Amino acid sequence: PAVPKVPTGYTELDKALGADLPFKGKTVSIQTQWIGGEGTNFAASVADFATATGIKIQIDSIGSSHETVLKTRIEGGSPPDLAMLAQPTPVLAYAAKGKVQDVATFMDPKKLSTEHPATIGLVTQGAHIWGIPYKADVKSTIWYPIKAFAAKGYKVPTTWDELIALSDKIVADGSNPWCVSAGGPGDATGWQLTDWVEEVVLKTKGLAYYNDWISHKVTFEDQGIKDAFAKVGKILFTPKYVFGGNTAIVASDMKTVMDPMFTDDLANPKCWMQKIPTWYGPDFFPDQRVSGQPSKYVLGTDVGIFPFPTIDPAQKNVEGSADTLMVLVDRPEVRAVAQFLATPEGIQNWIRAGSAISANSTTPADWYAGAYKLKVAADIANSAAGIGFDASDLMPGKVGAGTFWTQSVQWANNGGTNTAAVLKAIDDSWPAQ
Repeated sequence: PAVPKVPTGYTELDKALGADLPFKGKTVSIQTQWIGGEGTNFAASVADFATATGIKIQIDSIGSSHETVLKTRIEGGSPPDLAMLAQPTPVLAYAAKGKVQDVATFMDPKKLSTEHPATIGLVTQGAHIWGIPYKADVKSTIWYPIKAFAAKGYKVPTTWDELIALSDKIVADGSNPWCVSAGGPGDATGWQLTDWVEEVVLKTKGLAYYNDWISHKVTFEDQGIKDAFAKVGKILFTPKYVFGGNTAIVASDMKTVMDPMFTDDLANPKCWMQKIPTWYGPDFFPDQRVSGQPSKYVLGTDVGIFPFPTIDPAQKNVEGSADTLMVLVDRPEVRAVAQFLATPEGIQNWIRAGSAISANSTTPADWYAGAYKLKVAADIANSAAGIGFDASDLMPGKVGAGTFWTQSVQWANNGGTNTAAVLKAIDDSWPAQ
């Protein structure tokens, strides 16, 4: 079973796993954004621990409006015990309001920091640690139908120019190269577009510039950002590049946007490439999404992932993100569950399903063996010169998950004709320092 061995280095976790089961019958609630296949995989991740300790773990899976519901619960004074968030910025904002427990007060901060070196800094302020990094993702990935590519003689592009040439070839062959959605889930509309822009900024201007953009030392109206929007616009707004055209981008649901790729069992894709993070498939492949059963389409054989191509050969950076666990209510059994989720075993069953990367660097490499997409993700991350954390997740909330999202939606709906106004509106919304 996916349960850590005692001693774990964490007090309440060791107690919970003790022979006398001191927390048996206690309930711990956790709110997450994971539904469908992802929800099933998270439930499996905590199931063995619940059995071993007798703690009842109540999962509130809220897909479409997770952030809004969580905010209402926290600000209304009835938060869940624990919650997952994809954006570090609101974690720090909740901390500033005194709504989050400092995990450094009941977990060894050195152990926590050493085991989560890439992500812990995002939720650390001085001696305070406001969250536990749980799941990491690589965003610099494009999904494609492997056999259909081979049948057409299409080659996986490794440079931007090759990507554009391939897109033109697919159009010439009478199809649409791209499946693109900026729709949802729910309130989270527009992040796929901001991911595109972030990717291009990382691959054209580099990590230092990218981080200056996150802090607004570089504005949205800076030439480098304008150039990035222009490059993304080339994909989104070139006639016939996107299945359904630019007006379909925001109207298409993220969960179903790749379905046209599976036309005639992947033999006749109506769109050929989707830029989306590693977590997307097979959870959102049409058969698994509908049935909840494992997909018949084999990763690495039927559907594959290639790294987002280089643009400036000197800039070998990739984009990443991570989900953070917040402790909102302090009780011994809540600490025990939080500490469990800080260990590699806390995500082991999701890794076993071939669909998650632990944010804990001590996770045994052989757990990932044979998992195609986890190997691809690890290869992308390991060959990168630098990893840029999702910029919209780190910008102030009213910009990152606010105007950057909403204005990108306006931009897509207008076919990119309003770029100057969009960039100015985002800059104008930046909170006064």
